[in-house]
Amino acid sequence: MEAVLRLLEMDEVVDFVRRVGGEHGVDVLRIMAEAGEPVTDEYIAGFLGVKVTVVRTVLNRFHFWGIVDYHKERDPDTGWYTYTWFIRMSRLREALLEEVSEREREVLEKLDELESYMFFECPEGHERVTFEVAMELNFACPVCGKPLKAVDVEKEKRELQEKLRELAKIKAILRS
Repeated sequence: MEAVLRLLEMDEVVDFVRRVGGEHGVDVLRIMAEAGEPVTDEYIAGFLGVKVTVVRTVLNRFHFWGIVDYHKERDPDTGWYTYTWFIRMSRLREALLEEVSEREREVLEKLDELESYMFFECPEGHERVTFEVAMELNFACPVCGKPLKAVDVEKEKRELQEKLRELAKIKAILRS
């Protein structure tokens, strides 16, 4: 489960896990990975110091995505079921690859937009528009009337290119 722990060091992965599993998602996966074997929801709740229902909610969210699965055993004396949860690494990789690929497409679209158009923006931050729209507005902000200024997008382009490099690194790790 070292691979899961390595993945949880990456911002994009942490963002994805939080979106899918909620506030405690990262901690739940980390505890499961550190255990190195299937664990019960009670075990995880004990480590986190939260109610077991909170952990079950996170596990059910992950289960919906196929990221975790469980074995169910019935106690013959009490009739109660015990669920022992484990990470499905192949599905976690697959879900992360899908997410990273989608994010990569979004960044490429934004980069293409920045390279294809000239932008103008209000100095007060009200509007950001293309050259064509700025012309229609007579280069004045429709909210406050102040003159629109040309935007230097080179810094944004560099940031997006850096983001693409980060996403490529994550994809390489996920495929290894």
